Amino acid sequence: MLFSQASSVARIGAVAGAVMLVASCGGGGGGGTFLPMVAPPPPATVPPVVKHSIGGTVTGLEGRLVLQNNAGDDLQLSADGKFTFATTLVEGSDYKVSIRTQPLWQFCSVTKDTGKASADVSDVTVACSATAAKVETLAGTGVSGTADGKGRAASFDLPYGIALTRNGGLLIGDWSNNLLRKISPEADVTTFAGNGNLASVDGNGLNASFKDLASFTVDATDTAFVADAQGHRIRKVTPAADVTTVAGNGTNTTTDGNGTAATFNTPISVAVDAAGNLYVLEYFGGVIRKITPTGDVTTLAGSSPRGFADGTGSAAKFGLGYNMAIDASGNLYVADSSNHRIRKITPTGVVTTLAGTGTPGATDGPGNSATFSDPRGVAVDADGNVYVADFGSSLLRRITPAGVVSTLAGQEGVTGGQDGIGAAATFNQPQGLTINAAGTLYVADTFGNVIRKVTPVRAP
Repeated sequence: MLFSQASSVARIGAVAGAVMLVASCGGGGGGGTFLPMVAPPPPATVPPVVKHSIGGTVTGLEGRLVLQNNAGDDLQLSADGKFTFATTLVEGSDYKVSIRTQPLWQFCSVTKDTGKASADVSDVTVACSATAAKVETLAGTGVSGTADGKGRAASFDLPYGIALTRNGGLLIGDWSNNLLRKISPEADVTTFAGNGNLASVDGNGLNASFKDLASFTVDATDTAFVADAQGHRIRKVTPAADVTTVAGNGTNTTTDGNGTAATFNTPISVAVDAAGNLYVLEYFGGVIRKITPTGDVTTLAGSSPRGFADGTGSAAKFGLGYNMAIDASGNLYVADSSNHRIRKITPTGVVTTLAGTGTPGATDGPGNSATFSDPRGVAVDADGNVYVADFGSSLLRRITPAGVVSTLAGQEGVTGGQDGIGAAATFNQPQGLTINAAGTLYVADTFGNVIRKVTPVRAP
């Protein structure tokens, strides 16, 4: 029995060996070779991608700053504090932080701006500081006159209104001469409209006349809208110098209505918004009027008698104002001259005081403690900074969006026509002001009979 079992086992082993031999030799009809079983290799290990953020701190910022990393990742900032770029960098990559756009009337510098991203970077430092104001005379001899000419060969008589034109030139309201003058980008001065007669006569160019040509505005089509103060009208001057009457009929009252059915009480300044609505400051009326593109005239804010009060619509009061400016949001800024304040009016007629205590002076500082002396010119830039021609102190002032007032140029109470930087320059009771997109200011230096150009330069 034991033998039989052993024989069976031997036979089974022999058969198995034969099968393996046949298979290895291509037996079984397959004709193939024997392929041993091999385990697949493990999947390759992919190292994780490590990325790092790039950031830092900004100080001294007033306005809008655009930073850029590696000339492709932009970051806009409007306040001091920490910042981080949105795009992270692969570990070991280079970074380079630079300034793409600086705030108007500030210079900013970057330190620790380059390196390799071996870890999160948070020590890039951006420091911003105020610029200095370089004042130079663009046009005018300083002596009263009406002469056309280039730059300082031309003459004016109490220039007041001033506005930019689309080609980079200026339109000047030559107040005492009752002329509308042009200054080209090359500083060539010509007479554009008016003949010097004190009358409100429509017509083209020198055939038209104005009756106390005060301040004005220029819209996107290069059309001017003029406050004809003693004519108690708003006049329109096209690029071809055609002068017509938009609203008012010569009666010095404050009556709402359409076009010439409405009346104005000594209109002295005009502003225009993006929709083509006009806003008119009445000198003696103490109100702000609105004229729609269809000619409908209404009263936005203020009431008679004149005075001082913040509030909405007719609850607000103004003194004797000289100029207005408007920002991109439709807010108006009024040089409330006799109240020695700068006022702000929203599109819905809410009136507040931006800066000034009501006491004449030239003190810088927060809006509720800063002082002005008969401010007459006002302009606003794209960052919301407001610039003021402070007539009584012969200074050029600036108000930040936070309401902080500083002096850019001039010497308090010192009148003159000295060019220079900051306090080395002097003005002679300026009344008009405008600013271009680059932050260059143009000043109607009224009693100096000149037009001044003021540019931001790095502080010495």
